[in-house]
Amino acid sequence: MGSGRYIAVLKQTGPREYRCRETITRREFTARVEDRHLSLFARPSVQWTHPAACPFLRQDGETYLCTIRASRPPFCREYRCVRMRVEKGAAAVGELRGKTGLKTKDAALSALWEGRIAHLDLQDREGRAEAARILEGAGYDPVWYVEAEDLTGTAPPS
Repeated sequence: MGSGRYIAVLKQTGPREYRCRETITRREFTARVEDRHLSLFARPSVQWTHPAACPFLRQDGETYLCTIRASRPPFCREYRCVRMRVEKGAAAVGELRGKTGLKTKDAALSALWEGRIAHLDLQDREGRAEAARILEGAGYDPVWYVEAEDLTGTAPPS
């Protein structure tokens, strides 16, 4: 949760846009709070209790969510403490940490994971696709924290 020391908010440029700078590379970028996270972003920043946290991180129950995921800087795209989030409706109900460790309080998701997904190779595209198929078939929405190249085998357009 210490990425806040690497992202400096320079100024607010719109109702949900902020001009920022990566403190390591000094590159500037525009962060846009995603529509689906506007109400979450209106809550107090995690920085009040965790001063080194990213200014765009918000707590949703016991889960921390990035409110600018689509416009996050390269530093954040390359760092993955959580590899996948599992959602049901609009709520995050699980997080994949490490290679196969799912953190969840959802008993049905936990049983599904242990019974049908934990043995899959989630480092592999086909393994992730199979896990997504299983999760979606059970009414869950997997949100993978991987780049387009990881999913398609080709580099994303520049």
